[in-house]
Amino acid sequence: MRVLVLLAVLGVCSAVPFIQNTPEVQAEKARFFQSFRAAQVAATPQQAIHRPPPAAHRPSPAAQPQWYGPVAATVPAGVDGTITPVGDTHEVVAARTAFLNAYNAQVRATAGAAPAVPSFAPAYSPAPAVRAAPVQPKWTGPVAATVPAGLPGSAPQVADTPEVAAAKQEFFNTFQRQAAAAAPPSRNYF
Repeated sequence: MRVLVLLAVLGVCSAVPFIQNTPEVQAEKARFFQSFRAAQVAATPQQAIHRPPPAAHRPSPAAQPQWYGPVAATVPAGVDGTITPVGDTHEVVAARTAFLNAYNAQVRATAGAAPAVPSFAPAYSPAPAVRAAPVQPKWTGPVAATVPAGLPGSAPQVADTPEVAAAKQEFFNTFQRQAAAAAPPSRNYF
């Protein structure tokens, strides 16, 4: 029965967009919204502004045109639409070179040799000398996937100590007694 009620409600809800308003309802809606807008304007506080005398004609402010062009982030930096790269100043080049030298010195002090880093210096300035990184020794041991992880059948299991075996047996016995005490009495029907 609930399914029928649910389907009936669903059917009514899906038919709502197809029900048209009568001309009287449409006229009443228009009258309501017109009076609502008038009440909304009347309720909005007006700011005190200087009003010129009625003889003076004041032109209405022009409406701001809406922007339809590209997003500012997509416009290239050049005014005429061309991309104009801006070169680094001598101060920027000197600061970048000083940073790279300090960085490479710190890397050499901690790791023994500086890794090869890309130079950000312009083509007209010499790149700082950088030594190649030391070669990492190759791993020759077993692959991790071939080392048994202690799964049953993969490697011999570690045997329990006598204390662990006794504790396991005591737990099992206690569990069996508690389960038997909590179980309802069995009835033999045969």
